[in-house]
Amino acid sequence: MKTDKCPLPEKRLFTLVEMIAAMAVMIFVALIIGTASMSFYNTWARTGRITAFLKSAQAIDRIADNYFRNMIPFKWKDEEDGNREKFVFEGKSDSMLFTALRRSYAGDRGGLIFIKLYVENEVLIAEYSSYPYLPWEEEGVHETRKEVISSNVESVSFLYAEKDEEEDSGMEFTDNWDEEEHEAIPLAIQMTVTWKNGRQEQWLRRTAGTSKYSTLGYREPPSGD
Repeated sequence: MKTDKCPLPEKRLFTLVEMIAAMAVMIFVALIIGTASMSFYNTWARTGRITAFLKSAQAIDRIADNYFRNMIPFKWKDEEDGNREKFVFEGKSDSMLFTALRRSYAGDRGGLIFIKLYVENEVLIAEYSSYPYLPWEEEGVHETRKEVISSNVESVSFLYAEKDEEEDSGMEFTDNWDEEEHEAIPLAIQMTVTWKNGRQEQWLRRTAGTSKYSTLGYREPPSGD
C-alpha cells in the first residue's frame, strides 16, 4: 500500500526590514534600561554624598554645641616662664586649642576636657585630652584621643570675637588670639569649614559666659552721680 508523505513546511527567513525593526526594538529597550540604571546610580551617589555631609555637619554641630558653648578660661603654670599662669587656650587662624566643661560620669578623670581642632591630610581632626593640653609644651607629652570629624576638607579657619571698644553693644573679630593682648578667652568663636568640592559652612557660638565682660552671680550696680 502506497502512502503520501506530508510535505515539510518551507523555512521562512527574516527580511531585512524585520531584522532592522527587531534591532531597533532591542536598542530602545536597552536604552530604557541604561537610562533607568544611570538614574538609579546618580540618585544613589547623590544620596550617599548628602548622607556623608549630614554626618559631618552633625559631628561639627556636636563640637560647637557641646564644647564651644562650654568653653571656659583655665590657667596653668608655665614652669619655663617662671611659673607664670597662662590660659590653656591657643587661637590661630587655622587651628584652636581650648578648655571646656563636660558632663562627668563615674570613672571619668574630671569635668574638664582639652580639645584641639585642626586639619591634617584633608581631614578635620578633634584631639581630646583629659589632662591639660598645654600650648607651650611639645606635642606627644600627654596621651590624646583623635576623632575624625570630616574628610575631604580643604581648610578650616577660626575667628575670635571680642568687644568693640568704640561701640558698647558691638563686637569685632580677629583671626589670631594672642594672650598677651587679651585678658581672657574670646566672647564667641566662628569656625568656617571649606570642603574640597567648594562647599563652605560656618558655625558661630558664644562661649560659656566667662569672658572679662561676663560675670557669674551678683554684681553691684554702678553708683549714681
